[in-house]
Amino acid sequence: MGIKLVPFIVLGLLSIQSISVAQQTKGPFQTVGQEDLECAMEAVLEKETGSGLAYDPTATPNGVRYQLDVIVYLLENKVRQDHKSPEETLPLLVGYKEWYQAFKNVNCQDQDVPEYVDRAYEYKQNLVIDYNRNNVVKETYDTDTPYLAANITLFWDSPEKSFSYKDLDSKPPLKIIYERVITYRFLKYKEDNLVVCDQIKGLKGKALKGFLRIFGKVHMMQYRTVAVKDGPQYVLVGVRKFRWLFGPNIDLTITPDGVTLDGVPDNEKQRLRRKIRIQYEPLKPG
Repeated sequence: MGIKLVPFIVLGLLSIQSISVAQQTKGPFQTVGQEDLECAMEAVLEKETGSGLAYDPTATPNGVRYQLDVIVYLLENKVRQDHKSPEETLPLLVGYKEWYQAFKNVNCQDQDVPEYVDRAYEYKQNLVIDYNRNNVVKETYDTDTPYLAANITLFWDSPEKSFSYKDLDSKPPLKIIYERVITYRFLKYKEDNLVVCDQIKGLKGKALKGFLRIFGKVHMMQYRTVAVKDGPQYVLVGVRKFRWLFGPNIDLTITPDGVTLDGVPDNEKQRLRRKIRIQYEPLKPG
């Protein structure tokens, strides 16, 4: 079941809920230029040893990994040196044109960009990273606290409240549904390299064939991943039929070339499923 949900998960995280919680769509921002994006996109794909790429970002199942790696790179290498305190931070704005052109220059000079990138460009979806920790974490009750925390917003400016399209190449075919604004909380832990995308809002999908059709539309709620440098990423996905009704948690392994396998090794499952006790700051109205 988890394998069948991957295209919906990946494409959704690369796009973004109600304008009433999306102050980040208003600005002011620090704009991330195309040159900085190209530098980040190239850096996260470098292998520790040998030639070639650490993984293939043109494979749709690797899309989430690529976006999250670029976010981490920007937070670690760009903004940390620009500000002295959280109060001085302005959210980063990654424009849809800059992301598309940077992706094309780095990864697709002699080929078409993958559909998940093309769709984000077609609907003019921008990415905002509010890395002011005071806006994200109110209190944490764990000894291992995230060293990076951000509110992530993707949005488009046109009046359409949502859009959908059919991904007929996925197995099974899917209908993917985006609201105009999607938000989620981003956490990264240094000790075990765990990345958590939590409280995801504005993303739904529906299987067009197979057993998953009985669920109808489902909401993506949480996405956790542990990536191995030059190796696979291990993923835990939480979905629900309704936002208030608990649903299944799905373990997946995604290889560097984008092959999705059901399940993860037991030691990785323990890391992915560990309890995280955190209280978030509410998202402020726009």
